[in-house]
Amino acid sequence: MKKQNVAALLALSTALSVATLTGCGAAANNSSPVAPATGNGAGNTTTGSAKIQKGGTLVVALPPSTNITWYLPIENAGNASIYNAQLVTQMYPNVIYINNQYQVDYNNSFADKITYNPAGTVYTISLKKNWKWSDGKPVTANDVVWDYNLIKATDSKNAPAPWPNYNAGSGGVPANVKSVVATNPYTVTITLNKPVNQQWFIYNGIGQLTALPEHAWNKYPNDINQEIAYLGKEATDPSFFTVVDGPFKLVSAKSSQSWTLVPNPTFGGHKSTLDKLIFQYEASSDAEFSALKTGNVNLGYLDLSQYGSKDALTSAGDVITPAYNFGYYFIELNQQKGSPMYAAFSDVKVRQALEYAIDQNTINNEIYHGYAPAQYGPIPATPKTVFLDPKLAKPLFPFNLNKAKQLLESDGWKMQNGVMTKNGQQLKFELMYPTGGESTTQMMELIQQDWKQIGVVVTLKPVQLAEEFGIMNNSSQPGKWAAAAGTGITYGGSYPSGEQLFEPGGLDNFGYNDPTLDKLIAKTTEPSASQAASQQAFFAYEEYVSKQVPVLWNNAVASLSVAAPNVHNATPEYLNPTTEYPLFNYIWMSK
Repeated sequence: MKKQNVAALLALSTALSVATLTGCGAAANNSSPVAPATGNGAGNTTTGSAKIQKGGTLVVALPPSTNITWYLPIENAGNASIYNAQLVTQMYPNVIYINNQYQVDYNNSFADKITYNPAGTVYTISLKKNWKWSDGKPVTANDVVWDYNLIKATDSKNAPAPWPNYNAGSGGVPANVKSVVATNPYTVTITLNKPVNQQWFIYNGIGQLTALPEHAWNKYPNDINQEIAYLGKEATDPSFFTVVDGPFKLVSAKSSQSWTLVPNPTFGGHKSTLDKLIFQYEASSDAEFSALKTGNVNLGYLDLSQYGSKDALTSAGDVITPAYNFGYYFIELNQQKGSPMYAAFSDVKVRQALEYAIDQNTINNEIYHGYAPAQYGPIPATPKTVFLDPKLAKPLFPFNLNKAKQLLESDGWKMQNGVMTKNGQQLKFELMYPTGGESTTQMMELIQQDWKQIGVVVTLKPVQLAEEFGIMNNSSQPGKWAAAAGTGITYGGSYPSGEQLFEPGGLDNFGYNDPTLDKLIAKTTEPSASQAASQQAFFAYEEYVSKQVPVLWNNAVASLSVAAPNVHNATPEYLNPTTEYPLFNYIWMSK
């Protein structure tokens, strides 16, 4: 799960994604779901009727003012950016790859298969035997076990700076893990302390694992704390990461300029035909648009505020497509003790009233040109998956200012001098949002106007995204902010339960706490008698959290990807906007 900036999402293609599972019961199938092999295998030489050509430089535009800041696959909270992860996974792929249909795709995974016992306590990961590190050493089960040991150490309460890691606790890792061992050079066996939903653990537990080069990096084999402190310091130094097992290796990194990768000839999967892959820094959406027009960028995005200028790109042959991420976007309401709005935002009726007063249909149609469907819970309707509860197909809180105002009045709020007031508390506060996107500013201004009509007065405060995250993550000063907009969660291939999202701690840096919801979340991680029972447990969580509005649900904003006419395979299958982890090694360029 990654937190990201709605104003500058870089999703790279369209997707209509249909998941095939929600979790297995205690006596269900004994292996994880197998996705169809991807269409352009390593031995193929054509894509459709076009013959694959070798060479070319693929230049991928990053969102405005976005730097790559971290190169270690294990991330800490301050560097948990989807864009860091997109580059890192080109060098260090995860053990499993979740494709745009939200399935485990073994064709593009280091794992060959995963099996488990009916109780959901023992998992066996069979690894491919042809993967090598870029220095020629074989990639083995020991490299995966070492990665787990590092994850375990970085999760410890006594972990040195810059830890704990970002995924600390997700998937029951390491708390529910009894052992992780290499039973042979290409088999990892994981034993848990208690049974869990098998698919949940594969996605959220095993999904964290990556092979890391122990032979090259293990400087302190007898002191794991010293080792993670050492790796934490090296994590921001791109020159350290020379031994890789992914499709690309990094050859240069210039902050606020570009990050250049070249194909890794020892990669065990589908090898890239490109000469170079460049992640390019963009100062603004306007600068990126200009780079697309001149050809300095050949895979980028069109900010929705620039939609009226799309013909300048399409007339040159560029292809523009909407891309929908599997996640949700929101306004966070600070419910920490010490927050200036603690009493008000801790009241579910206040949160529901604010949700009623967000005109998502107008936001979609007039600001985002129909590319931002309304969303009223943690599971989007687009891309389509089996995780969306059919009961939630209709909006829970459709725009209705009268209903919003009546709900506040029924809760004891009264209009005084244009502001709803209760027990001396006014619904008057500051709303932060990230700079850089005109569409986001327009959305905030519309929400501000509608809220004013129900007696909720907000002052808009545009700030840099890094500053916004810094203020929100400073738990020692909860009084510094009241509400923050312009961010979202992408599930990124994880099982989309509320684990670490709405429980105390984890990503919940806004103080929400509901013991009933915690129990419902726990049920989604437990084994069930059948797949149907597992799905019902998930729907129970989804229905409750949607109605409780722990955050204000916002439109599911698509990004518009732009591919130059000589860029091939820029399709949902390979660019994977569903999880936002592209397979750039399948993209090729014609002369």
